Amino acid sequence: MSAGEWESDPYFQGAPDDEQLHDVAQIFAKIEYIGIYGEPSNRTAVNDLDKGVWEFKHGWHRLAYFDTPGDGSFEPKERVDDRRVCDPNCEDDYWWYPRMDSVLRLTNGWSKEGQMAPPEAVDLALVIREEDVERDGRQEESD
Repeated sequence: MSAGEWESDPYFQGAPDDEQLHDVAQIFAKIEYIGIYGEPSNRTAVNDLDKGVWEFKHGWHRLAYFDTPGDGSFEPKERVDDRRVCDPNCEDDYWWYPRMDSVLRLTNGWSKEGQMAPPEAVDLALVIREEDVERDGRQEESD
């Protein structure tokens, strides 16, 4: 997608696809923003999917991610549903976005064709997360 040549994208319009180039640049900007400020740049930048897996989004393109301290552990961060949970005096616009661990790991990407994320894309993100965290744990043990 970053080369504008992702042919399996249902919206692909021929290489180089300007829409793909634009969307990947926008997604990378949203990733960088969260890395700097710890919260999304706007309400539509991210969405929670399942069991602590989230997605960066722009247009119809998605990139799943999760957070971890990088030590082989993982604690799912879900969307906060009640403003009072984060802070009784919370006036932050992004109170619903949980405080993530220091490492965000990207998993897989897809083009969204309907209202919901494809279940197989979410399932793949969960598998990648499990494998990634397990590898971190093995690395910690060998250090």
